[in-house]
Amino acid sequence: MHGTIMTNTSMMKKSYQALVKALGRGTKGSRSLTLEESTFLITGFYDGYGTRSQLATSLMLMRVRGETTDEIAGVTLGIQSTISPEWKTIGASIDWPCYAGKRDMLPWLLLAAKVLAKEGERVLLHGDPHSLSHRLHIARYVALLGIPVVSSPKEAKSALDGAGICYLDADHLTPLVSLFRSLHQELGLRSLFQTAIRCVNPAFAPVSLRSYFHLGLDTVHAKVAKSVALFNPESKAVRVGIFKGVQGETEVNPRIATEITIVTGNSQQGFVLPTLLEGVIGITKFTSQLETEQIAELFLSVWQRGELISHNELIPDTQRVTQLAIASVLSSLSAIYLIKGRCQCPKVATQLALKAWNDRENKLIELAKNPLLEER
Repeated sequence: MHGTIMTNTSMMKKSYQALVKALGRGTKGSRSLTLEESTFLITGFYDGYGTRSQLATSLMLMRVRGETTDEIAGVTLGIQSTISPEWKTIGASIDWPCYAGKRDMLPWLLLAAKVLAKEGERVLLHGDPHSLSHRLHIARYVALLGIPVVSSPKEAKSALDGAGICYLDADHLTPLVSLFRSLHQELGLRSLFQTAIRCVNPAFAPVSLRSYFHLGLDTVHAKVAKSVALFNPESKAVRVGIFKGVQGETEVNPRIATEITIVTGNSQQGFVLPTLLEGVIGITKFTSQLETEQIAELFLSVWQRGELISHNELIPDTQRVTQLAIASVLSSLSAIYLIKGRCQCPKVATQLALKAWNDRENKLIELAKNPLLEER
């Protein structure tokens, strides 16, 4: 029996080594990995059949040649397989990955997420604030808005039951996140992991968002979503919404028309959200100059009053900041209503978003009149 185990282990290690050979056999002999091989690249390392150097070499070879959609989909499935199945039990209705961060703008998407929670959605936000640490990640701001931070399925379910929303640091999903972050810092190279982790829907929520920045990545995300649905039955009914986000983050930019691609199983449809806010420029840089308390004041002012009331001289134009904040919320809400299938027309989606924002204000007024009411 012991000899059989050793033989199987040796075979798996040789199979893992074969992945590196396939990628690095030379100009004429090398090839891309299949989806199944790419999955094994992750699971084989996770199970101890592959070494750190073999994984790093494979990632670099893929990067130089250019990763295929099958490779990204395979790595996505591999990552998903290392996540505890307990995350499926939390009952999330919207999966909202936020891994890009922003360069110099606040995450107004958090206000949109809170509106959805008030409507009865169960929103799981997740991201990695330790990668791209020079950018502004939502992890900095969730506590300012009373969004619970969780680290386990049990905590997440409790937070969703009570608040309808929570934030999860991806380090608590799988140890692979910190491993790939370490490789990125050591090698100085990005890898397909940065794309794949955004495609992971840890709770298998029926709606999952994907954002991108660079041209052509919408097509990549659509193909990956279809491949994942093909190989994972639990993903077939998931509505995956893909759009170009503000500075790559999962927030719709109200200052441009935004194409939204929705993938469900092998089907695909698209919408165009029109520009909601024109001519508002030059109001992003000030955010990096604000202290935490000032940012909290800014967020809460917009959330509670629907406008920014501040005498802070670092905020150059409160009216324009308010316009950008609310337009960002409305655009993101509109996109999600379309992705959910709640409506089939961008104009109707915008009307629904405006109503939801105004209803939020009415609920806050009711709460102020009766503090004993539970806010959600």
